[in-house]
Amino acid sequence: MTDALLAELFHALNLVALERLPNHMFHLLTPEPRWLSGAFEAAPAGERNMLAGAFPFLDDFLRQASGAWQAGPHASLVSGPFAATVDEDDLLIRASALTVNGRAILVLERLVGAADTGPVLRKARQHMLESELLAREASKIHAPAEAISEAVKQLQSSSIAEDQQPAITRLADAIAALTHIAAGLPGRKTR
Repeated sequence: MTDALLAELFHALNLVALERLPNHMFHLLTPEPRWLSGAFEAAPAGERNMLAGAFPFLDDFLRQASGAWQAGPHASLVSGPFAATVDEDDLLIRASALTVNGRAILVLERLVGAADTGPVLRKARQHMLESELLAREASKIHAPAEAISEAVKQLQSSSIAEDQQPAITRLADAIAALTHIAAGLPGRKTR
């Protein structure tokens, strides 16, 4: 396989390979993908080739990776997904540490599509916020419904003209239905 083909393959798979040097700096082994370049540019000046400066979330993983790199050629370590913000883009990244021909290799993979749970989490969060808003709005109906119900009970127990009785009965039926519906809405305070 040619270097150009490998570079294109890594690009197509949203992968980048880096070698950890003895001074703990990182050297790119594959072309730098666009999604990674902003991370290095945002790193503090003295840490441009240190991933801890570019991706602070990798600090803990890199400490664990040191053990995998020292364990030998068959040892490897794969992280869970990490969230990172690069150039105002939210990325989901997975890291793998392995030793190849005695060299400490770190592979970063940008998770996209079905692997990127970001859109699902954003949609779930939006749904939760909408549900909370609906619950707050629904809770506003309980007190007026109870007040109307009490007023109808007072009217029913008072002396009213016979020609007004059907209207009071319709009002009582309507408020009973409304109270029943309101009881199923969120936000009702139990006494």
